[in-house]
Amino acid sequence: MFCTTQQDFFFQLDSDYFRVRELPPKAEVIAWSEKTGVEMFRYGNHIMGIQGHPEYTKDILAHLIDRLSQRDFIVDSYADDLKANMGKMEPDKDAWKKLCTSFLKGRL
Repeated sequence: MFCTTQQDFFFQLDSDYFRVRELPPKAEVIAWSEKTGVEMFRYGNHIMGIQGHPEYTKDILAHLIDRLSQRDFIVDSYADDLKANMGKMEPDKDAWKKLCTSFLKGRL
């Protein structure tokens, strides 16, 4: 994901199921990716939307993948691929904290 803030790159865990398809007038895209388009947006100084789940840890995601696989919402081979790939990176909690704090203080 690419941001228009000073921090150029944030990693976050997300899914293709929910996406922002269209923003309301005057909303501003503050981060984007080729995968989903709008990754983050703000509407004035009061609303910020984030695609994905920066709060998820690897343990939470592994549990979610297992549940989806056990209920046959995803095939086992896809679940295995997801688990193998999630070990490569972890969201930078300090960067997310700084970003959200900056937004709340009106500095974003």
